[in-house]
Amino acid sequence: MAEVPAAPGVVIREVGPRDGLQNAKAVMASADKLAWIAAMAAAGLAEMEVASFVPPSAMPQMADAAEVTRAVRARHPGLRAVALAPNLRGAMNAAAAGAQAIVIPVSASEAHSRANVRRARDEQVAEVRRVVEWARDLGAGRPVIEAGISTAFGCSLQGAVPERDVVALARALAEAGADVVALADTLGYATPSHLRRLVRAVRAEIGPDRLGNLHLHDTLGTALANAMAGLEEGVRGFDGALGGLGGCPFAPGSVGNVATEDLVHLLEAEGVRTGIDLPRLIAAREVLRAGLPSEPLQGRVAAAGLPPTFRPAAGPVPDAKPAGPLAGIRVVEFSHMVMGPSCGMILADLGADVIKVEPGPRGDNTRRLTGAALGFFPTFNRNKRSLCLDLKRPEGAAAARRLVAGADVVLENFRPGAMEALGFGYAALSRLNPRLVYCSCKGFLPGPYEHRTALDEVVQMMGGLAYMTGPPGRPLRAGSSVNDIMGGMFGAIAILAALREREATGRGGLVQSGLFETNMVLMAQHMARAAIEGEDPEPFGDPAMRKPWPVYDVFAAAEPDEQVFVGVVGEGQWRAFCGAFGLDDLRDDPGLATMGQLAEARPRILPRVAQVFAGLPKAELMARLEALGVPFAPIAKPSDLFADPHLLASGGLLPVDLAGAEGAREPRAASAGLPALPVALASGRPGLRRQPPRVGEHGAEVLREAGLAEDEIRRLAETGILAGAA
Repeated sequence: MAEVPAAPGVVIREVGPRDGLQNAKAVMASADKLAWIAAMAAAGLAEMEVASFVPPSAMPQMADAAEVTRAVRARHPGLRAVALAPNLRGAMNAAAAGAQAIVIPVSASEAHSRANVRRARDEQVAEVRRVVEWARDLGAGRPVIEAGISTAFGCSLQGAVPERDVVALARALAEAGADVVALADTLGYATPSHLRRLVRAVRAEIGPDRLGNLHLHDTLGTALANAMAGLEEGVRGFDGALGGLGGCPFAPGSVGNVATEDLVHLLEAEGVRTGIDLPRLIAAREVLRAGLPSEPLQGRVAAAGLPPTFRPAAGPVPDAKPAGPLAGIRVVEFSHMVMGPSCGMILADLGADVIKVEPGPRGDNTRRLTGAALGFFPTFNRNKRSLCLDLKRPEGAAAARRLVAGADVVLENFRPGAMEALGFGYAALSRLNPRLVYCSCKGFLPGPYEHRTALDEVVQMMGGLAYMTGPPGRPLRAGSSVNDIMGGMFGAIAILAALREREATGRGGLVQSGLFETNMVLMAQHMARAAIEGEDPEPFGDPAMRKPWPVYDVFAAAEPDEQVFVGVVGEGQWRAFCGAFGLDDLRDDPGLATMGQLAEARPRILPRVAQVFAGLPKAELMARLEALGVPFAPIAKPSDLFADPHLLASGGLLPVDLAGAEGAREPRAASAGLPALPVALASGRPGLRRQPPRVGEHGAEVLREAGLAEDEIRRLAETGILAGAA
């Protein structure tokens, strides 16, 4: 597979010199084409479809394809030149002229395929395979071979194109060896929900690295909405044509592409860097008009003029690789401690832009906790940006509302009534932004206890978990913030469900996650047992606890202070276990034939097993158990986990900066490998994009994106309302 060049962020490919001229009534002179291309390159467009290598008799506008491509490569070495070719001969000619990428069109519609390339769809897939096989012989510098699925969203010749056919075609093209598979809305029939479904399905089928640009026509005025839907789905490449030129001569009703200048305006206004100078791009329309005076140009921005409110996106150009499945979702997080931050961390790890709003002037007090809470902040605040505001002052609250107005999600986990007192409750913010999903992580869901303040300890005690963990008469909390973390996870699940529902209804809503109710999920199995037996089960800390297996315990190895947990939980395991450890008499005892009999005989079995294990070094014991396939585990301490070979090999530890733990005493480690989300996606393990932020580290950046002017931001900083690094 050829190396697809890494892009500097969201990349707009200008297709005017190719697609834009297909339906033009007049033939544009080569010199005029090159002047137009030069004007667009000067505006910052870094990638263009410059020609189509088709027979001149079929498309006179492209008779100079080789000449134009060679000139572009010579005059604009930094511009990536792309060409379209319907077959192997065209691809060979495009490569000879210097095209760095070649697009082979393949119609999802059988009728359009026969009209466009005079071949059946399967025959065109075979042609892609021929092109790929030829290109392999060109060596490392060969052009990238892209397969562009035209009519992916419907066809005027055929009508509806089933989504399953498009997905199957994408799979076939990937299997044929295409480096990239792009989706084209040739007729402009797509809607945002249709586009989202198809992008997700194709990405899942061929992988995110092979999904190419979206090619959007604006027949029904939906192209910009579709572009935003694609952006939110993680697409980072879009086609456009200056002046909205274009159309397909073989698909009746196909009119112009989305206007490049309109697309740039939308993305930049939304805070997405394109690297394109919009005023210079609009000025390039005059060069186009001079070379093609009879062709009407479209484009709303050029007709209306740039609004005085327009500001190009600030900050570094974002990485072209999608951040994850939630890329494009903005979350404004008002949180502290663990439950809210863990919810935000899950969303951030999955690609959402999570902005942590911290109270001024010192930020989240969680940063300064000590003892058992020392690790809270660095653990649960990676991949977020920090905005530190004094929300009790009107100007600070107003700035935060500007941010919320453009957000998808608000997340909070403060005591009941706290957000309402600040004017940031659900009722107030949903009036400001009806599409907002508002998640409250609370101690209790609505009911008699909802006014209470809760902690993980509180709900473990009142919810039975502490009883089940400790020895009889000594309730003991679990050794981690299990309810806080799981409560955050359930909050994230509720948010994802609400976002999915919003796609259908267009409106957001209030979702909640309860700490106490989370604890009850953990207690469900014990409640069921209590109902079945009619009495409370014995706690796990009770040495006399009834266990359903002969071996399910911690044992000492030969070395001092070394222990291993071993569980033998099946009759076949038991027989193999006995044979491996010289317990043949137990294996062959007819009174120990079933799991029930073995469980009853635990007082007899365990001393024998303990005696055998005590004579074996820990490493040998674990090696024998692993060879048997018997469940086992060394008893690890937190510091042991940094060197765990499985975590290290599987990408399970992320190198997290610990500077946010301000309550620590010196000296301390500057960073440590902390656990990643325990999931693997098609694109791999969710990773680390941002270290836990410094207090207010991204304040000015975030407020610019919210639409505040530089003088407004400066005043907020000068008056102490905005704190931290600008």
